[in-house]
Amino acid sequence: MSSPFPWQEAQWQNLMSRIAQGNLPHALLLTGRRGTGKQHFAQQLAERLLCSSEQVETVELKPCGECKGCRLMAAKTHPDLKNVFPPEDKQIISVDQIRELTHHLSLTALCGGYQVVLISPADGMNVNAANSLLKTLEEPPANTMLLLISDRPSTLPATIRSRCQVVNFERPAHHSALAWLLQQQPELDPQSANTLLELADGAPLRAAEMASQGTINQRAEMLDDLEKITTGRCNPVEIAKKWLKLGKKESLYWVYGWLVDMVRMKVAEQPPYISNADVAPRLSKMAANIELSLLYKRLDQVNEALRLADNPSLNPELLLEGVLIGWTSRR
Repeated sequence: MSSPFPWQEAQWQNLMSRIAQGNLPHALLLTGRRGTGKQHFAQQLAERLLCSSEQVETVELKPCGECKGCRLMAAKTHPDLKNVFPPEDKQIISVDQIRELTHHLSLTALCGGYQVVLISPADGMNVNAANSLLKTLEEPPANTMLLLISDRPSTLPATIRSRCQVVNFERPAHHSALAWLLQQQPELDPQSANTLLELADGAPLRAAEMASQGTINQRAEMLDDLEKITTGRCNPVEIAKKWLKLGKKESLYWVYGWLVDMVRMKVAEQPPYISNADVAPRLSKMAANIELSLLYKRLDQVNEALRLADNPSLNPELLLEGVLIGWTSRR
């Protein structure tokens, strides 16, 4: 059995204390930026609640790893754990999925203890699904725990949020995140690990994912491409094809971040914060040859491309081409 991540210790101890006191709420909304381990935390809590061992009730409690409940969890076959995710080919949790969940919760727990539900991402529920979940949140069956997970809790209906107790995962302390990342990715040097954490907005799991994907090298290559486009040394249409293989939205997010830093450099001689500090000299050199008004224009263009990026009817290659061709213009 694994444990919560180091930066989740306060939230874990609080919930363990509430379990010991017998006043655990029936629904929790786990929120925080992507990559802070909300899904992992929910899984650990589910394991704890479905552990059937007769242990002494203390705040140090963790799953025993040996009882029937723990063995079923390890095999991913526990009948009293229900995961509600969007289907593989979709991004939405449908009302039919929530109706099926409601029926599941109307039955007696097969192992005699808690019934635990993980809904992720909770903001993926469509309006009908969210409305269907309300009755369960208002009148939950006994010994039921609903764990809703969301990177964007503000997009959830207020009626859903108000019926859950929020457990928020803030940006972890840098030293804790850095130590964990270096332990998980021993091939990284501290400077690269620091850069990855900055690029991941302090989210350790996202930084580890970037490290395994070779993100730093990909990003450096993309910045090379952008510099070549601005000096007329390569064709933006060909670069768009190349970037599409790296990921449409990922490419747009990199360009957006570079533009934001270039604007910061234009409006302040010593900006208080630069998100791409490791390539700041290169960005500064590029920004020196571009008018501030044009940087804002390009920023608006990338924002619009990001807004349209999830539209399945739009050609993603043309979307990237439109952004990159804009970098050949001086006006």
